[in-house]
Amino acid sequence: HGPESPGLTRKAFHYSFTQPEKTDTPMSLDMQRFHATFFEESREGLEAMETGLLSLEQGSRDDDLINSIFRAAHSIKGGAATFGFEAVASFTHLLETLLDEFRSGKRALDAESIDAMLASVDVLRELLAEAEHGHAADVGMVQAMEARLNAILSGQSAPKAAAKSAAEEVPEAWQIGFVPAPSMF
Repeated sequence: HGPESPGLTRKAFHYSFTQPEKTDTPMSLDMQRFHATFFEESREGLEAMETGLLSLEQGSRDDDLINSIFRAAHSIKGGAATFGFEAVASFTHLLETLLDEFRSGKRALDAESIDAMLASVDVLRELLAEAEHGHAADVGMVQAMEARLNAILSGQSAPKAAAKSAAEEVPEAWQIGFVPAPSMF
């Protein structure tokens, strides 16, 4: 090390970490806020993905559009992995891989792939609802969609009927969720 530059001094930084207080609640209010932000941003990302995919379905082939869909999926995957929502992260990874192949030009967009990605948005909504509210996602639908995406990624054709989207199914019951804003307390 050479002499220090005039006006600059070396400083030592010391950090102290304290353990958060233990509470009887399963999750601290701060973590609840992080989760709430993640779920809200994920819903916004899904809306952006769906809007972009619908534009692709209508014939738009703008690189910026494909990049924005990829970024939304990437953000959802990263947040899900950070918070330990493995089902969301794993499923989104498949979708992200397919989107990356479109971005790089390795794969050409086609109607089957766009349809599969649109159906994937419905599956992601279910997986996010499961992570947020604890309501189990339709395992058969998730597995069928994973198989469909894997088939596309491997160059095989996957039957559309095997992966019905949630929008095509008639719900047996309605689920309404309410998460109060932290400012209400």
